Amino acid sequence: MRISRHVVVLASIMMVAPVYSVTGAQAEEVMREAHHGFAGVISKIESGMLFVKTPDNLQLRTISPNKADRVGLHEARKGETVLMLVDSGNVLLDVTRAGRAFADHRMIVGTLHYADPYWSEIQLSTPEGFERFDVDALAGSKLSVLQEGVHVTVELDADNVMIDIQRSR
Repeated sequence: MRISRHVVVLASIMMVAPVYSVTGAQAEEVMREAHHGFAGVISKIESGMLFVKTPDNLQLRTISPNKADRVGLHEARKGETVLMLVDSGNVLLDVTRAGRAFADHRMIVGTLHYADPYWSEIQLSTPEGFERFDVDALAGSKLSVLQEGVHVTVELDADNVMIDIQRSR
């Protein structure tokens, strides 16, 4: 099954444009610049691992069983089209079935108060008080370059899990 370029462009626009509703236009712009969306087709499923063929025959993308379960793809089928969102380092941030947008993402701006040494949770200090969030396994490595006390913008997925973090400008 071949995906047309129009579908990829439309999917990218659907994923990036309406996703963000935050306080602070700068936080929105930082994350928007750092993301890229595209569609792919599940070409193989082995041991719960999803293998996704991407446009222009790029390398297969893989989605772990844990990530697939968390984002609602536990009953995915071969040949199904999915939309993927990656960061500027080509790390998978989020994935969903075609026809659904990432509208439930939200941004939180605050000061990094605590990051678990195993990158499983963070705590932010915001004007509303302290907030705690679980961290997606692929996003955890970004915490290694951030120290407590730094101002950050955190992107949360529909499950309120941190999928991206950037220093605030």
